[in-house]
Amino acid sequence: MGRIRDAVVVGARTVRRVPIPSAVTNHALREARRALPPSSVQKRHAVDVEMIGRTRCVWLDGHRRDQGLIIHLHGGAYVSGPFTGDWTWLSKQADARDCAGLMVDYRTAPDHTHPVARDDAESVLQALAADGRLGAGPWVLSGQHAGGGLAFAIARRLREHPQIPAPAALVTMSPWLDLELANAGITETDQVDPVHERRMLREAARAYAGRAPLDDPDLSPINASLEGLPPVHLSVGTRDLFLSDVRMARLQLEENGLEVAYREINGRLGLQLMQRRGEDLERLHREQGELIARVLGVTPRR
Repeated sequence: MGRIRDAVVVGARTVRRVPIPSAVTNHALREARRALPPSSVQKRHAVDVEMIGRTRCVWLDGHRRDQGLIIHLHGGAYVSGPFTGDWTWLSKQADARDCAGLMVDYRTAPDHTHPVARDDAESVLQALAADGRLGAGPWVLSGQHAGGGLAFAIARRLREHPQIPAPAALVTMSPWLDLELANAGITETDQVDPVHERRMLREAARAYAGRAPLDDPDLSPINASLEGLPPVHLSVGTRDLFLSDVRMARLQLEENGLEVAYREINGRLGLQLMQRRGEDLERLHREQGELIARVLGVTPRR
């Protein structure tokens, strides 16, 4: 039995390190994309698809935007998304706040490279501001994984864009802040994160960055000053590949005197196709919701 057990252990470790072709992982991510909310979300909201410029957007209860608006940038490593988890999170927060939610379905690699995702999101904000749908009341910018990093980059750029009102808060979950994956502290989670994920993310970063250097602050906002941002809720999983980067971002935000709420949850938070359940996640959602309710000036549902 000892030899069999040893053989199984060795075999499992070998399989864990066998390179998975990027075409396979990218195909799997694209297959997981949900262009429309799942039925459970559609039953709770009025869902409307709108092309804003060249960008496909999906409203959840758009008629409630005068009560506040959450604009969400989905995850997917810049090669896919949104996923069921993105829709579930946006639905839950918008429903609890009686406000509108908007999913920005920005274009992704390999067909579209940087700065397309950034430009798509900013053009949506500019168009909404121009026609009066953004700015009549406070709004929140949120993002997960790649969308979280993109949210940081956009919030930083909006400091110098007077035509677009700044968000009242920034809510990000396991944001991808460094497309170089250069942080030496990343090895802290190397024993619990599959090497396949790092390989896949490197391929995705190269595919989206195109000719732009990966350390460009618009791709890797960890390389830029994060001063002057609105209140931030920042969260990450203890088994996420980005744990060290997110901890660094927290320190930088605090050193700049910004209002930061921070939460680490056990296990994984980033690049989750389906939203996890559990007490840790429920507490995280409550904390996020409290910030959103405060800046929108609404009373959350109980």
